[in-house]
Amino acid sequence: FEQRLTLYAQKLGLSRPPFCLSNAKTRWGSCNSHGIIRLNWRLIQMPLHLVDYVIAHELSHLLEMNHSAAFWQHVKSIYPNYLDARKELKRYG
Repeated sequence: FEQRLTLYAQKLGLSRPPFCLSNAKTRWGSCNSHGIIRLNWRLIQMPLHLVDYVIAHELSHLLEMNHSAAFWQHVKSIYPNYLDARKELKRYG
């Protein structure tokens, strides 16, 4: 996760933020107002492209703490196939 966070943070022009693992039942990741990213430990079992999508999504929250059009533009700028990954991730529940 650390390597992927560093890679995608650089694409957004950011430093890698602090992160920790979570045991959330309904979320793959989250980002709080202090800039700390939480990643569900179960992501380790996912294909890398889905891990990348979750990381791109959470890092984009460092720039936009919402799901506005501007937020999705940030996601798209570093992970162009985000719509396909988002649909695929929903199948994992």
